[in-house]
Amino acid sequence: MESAAIKTNNGALCDKCRHDSRKPGQGDNSSFSKMLGQAVDGVNEQLVAAANASAKMAAGKEVDITQTMIDITKADLSFKLLLQIRNKALSAYEEIMRMQL
Repeated sequence: MESAAIKTNNGALCDKCRHDSRKPGQGDNSSFSKMLGQAVDGVNEQLVAAANASAKMAAGKEVDITQTMIDITKADLSFKLLLQIRNKALSAYEEIMRMQL
């Protein structure tokens, strides 16, 4: 994953700590969905790059084995993190749906 921070529409995302410095209620409602979509796209790109690197290595082409393993590990960790975020979001949604009005 690249070290560049994901930017929102008005650029209020901190580059160093990657947290949104805006106050609650500011900005559009779709900024979370855009950020989540960009994160999914980034994980997908890492998975594709790792698959391509391992396919080249399996085909016998000259590749850097160390970099290939690093790419595979990065993609694996990113995917696991994405799954945990999905699980937490789903758990929060289910808890909200159980609330009595």
